[in-house]
Amino acid sequence: MKMTKPFTVVIGILALGALIFNIYQDPKVSHLFGKEINDWLYRAFWLLIVGLCVYNYIYIDRNTLKNKSKSKR
Repeated sequence: MKMTKPFTVVIGILALGALIFNIYQDPKVSHLFGKEINDWLYRAFWLLIVGLCVYNYIYIDRNTLKNKSKSKR
C-alpha cells in the first residue's frame, strides 16, 4: 500500500502526540501492543515512527515535483 501525503501527515501528528504526551506524563513503564516496556524504548519507537513519516512525506513530495516537471514537457 502506497501511503499518501494526508495519511502520512495524520500518522506523523498522532505519533508526535503520543511521544509528547509520554514525555509530559513521565511514567516509569509504558505499554506498547499490550506489553510493558521501558519508557525510553516506547519513546524511541514513536520517534522512529515520526522519523519515517517525515522521510516518507519528503519522498512523496520529491516524486510529486518530478512527475509535475515531466508532464510540463
